[in-house]
Amino acid sequence: MNLNNYMIFQFYLLPEVYVFTKSLDFNKHSLLFFKESNYSTSIIEKSKAIKLKVDYTFESRCIKLLSKTKLTDVGISSKITSILSSNNIACNIISGYENDYFFVPFNDGLKAFQILNSLS
Repeated sequence: MNLNNYMIFQFYLLPEVYVFTKSLDFNKHSLLFFKESNYSTSIIEKSKAIKLKVDYTFESRCIKLLSKTKLTDVGISSKITSILSSNNIACNIISGYENDYFFVPFNDGLKAFQILNSLS
């Protein structure tokens, strides 16, 4: 499967281990923060969660799509998640203003990164 139908993609595997928590409001420790109806979700570095003594789940690696995307682009995230899915890798996507972030299980981080880079 080739990603080049859209654009040339470049990916970056962030070195940190990230976790999801509903134990924090937005603060300086949050990489990403979402206000949901019943609680808030923060994505933070695992080391910070341990230091703050907050409950967390989903130890993950974050793969950042370095290629600039628009919030109106169609099919890019679905193409990437389809590739990861076909390799039995779970993925949670966060789209920022210009970049997309793919959170994959910690143990699959390097494999996912290598797969995506081999296709770009």
